[in-house]
Amino acid sequence: MVFPFLVLYFHRTLNLDLDTAAGIVAFYGIGSGCAAPLGGWLADRFDAVRVLAATMATAGLFLVFFPWVRQPILLMLGTFCIALAYDLARPSSLTALARLGGESQSRDAFTVNYLAINIGMSIGPILGGYLALRDYRYLFWFDGASSILAAGVLWASGTRCPAVEATTVRPDWNIGRSGFRMLFWFALSLWVFMTMFTATPIYLVEVLHRPESWVGWVWLVNTGLVVFTTVHVNHWTREKPLSLQLCAAALLFSVGYAVLLVSSRIYGLVACMIFLTVGEMLLFTNANTYLRAVVADHKMGRAMALLSMASSLALACSTPVVGYFFTARTPRELWAILSLAGLVAAWGYYGLPAPEPRVSPEGPTLEGEGSSPADEGPNGGDSVREIPVV
Repeated sequence: MVFPFLVLYFHRTLNLDLDTAAGIVAFYGIGSGCAAPLGGWLADRFDAVRVLAATMATAGLFLVFFPWVRQPILLMLGTFCIALAYDLARPSSLTALARLGGESQSRDAFTVNYLAINIGMSIGPILGGYLALRDYRYLFWFDGASSILAAGVLWASGTRCPAVEATTVRPDWNIGRSGFRMLFWFALSLWVFMTMFTATPIYLVEVLHRPESWVGWVWLVNTGLVVFTTVHVNHWTREKPLSLQLCAAALLFSVGYAVLLVSSRIYGLVACMIFLTVGEMLLFTNANTYLRAVVADHKMGRAMALLSMASSLALACSTPVVGYFFTARTPRELWAILSLAGLVAAWGYYGLPAPEPRVSPEGPTLEGEGSSPADEGPNGGDSVREIPVV
């Protein structure tokens, strides 16, 4: 609810210039990036569900008190702390899903999680837009209270996900070349997507001169399409190679920005959002599934932490870029760069190797377990064998 309106809150309510407002919001991505490794470490050593509940409650408390912060330095620190608290939860939630879903149901678990997030995003920005029209403080109070309530419900539910004991003598963060390659292209393609997430509220309010309430309705195009079609998309694509699905996601991002270049008004924005949404549905579930397939179970927390760090990097880079192009350049130049970056990411995903099958829980591990080069085969661990995607 809060994040889509942070730049507008700093710019319109606190009277900061757009560049400064976007720069402060970049600290959200920095805080998120710092939280990721710590969150992964906690998820690998403690009950991931309890870590998730505790961090949600902490983040909710930060949000409740945030409207009393006014000085730019303190705004940077407060934004950093909110992101740090919230994104400690991200590796925990993904780790819990990977472990509770197991080998056979992890893709479906990630799909349902993605669906749940978008149901929330269908409601949050719409309600947030109307709250912002009345008083921006209501955004923080409502979002903080809902986080605290959700943490209490999760804790009381009795769902638990104990840590898995490591099977290696020296645990490390080596998730293998395939995993790191996927994360690199994931960061680039997610930057392409997240830049529109940051730009949409500013573009609607500052360029197209629409009220804040329109932000939620435009994002409803994204989240509503996800809610009603993501299960079907998951079903239709489950037998397709993961690398091709990730490639298609980046291509759709590129096409969406190309459409916005042709038509820069509200209709072009909606059409761009549709292309980005279909690409988004292919990106997130398949990126999680790819890591689940190539990383050992006892490293899942660290793998999901690295995925979160890639997301945080994309987010931290998106807001300053939007601030720069909306003040010093033009939005059209930004759309052109993003379209080209989508094509580059698609090329990178196309070259990803297929994951190797797991032999058995006690048997040989995947390439992500820190095996020696001699054990990796002629391609250095980048196997090209296909396995069914479940």
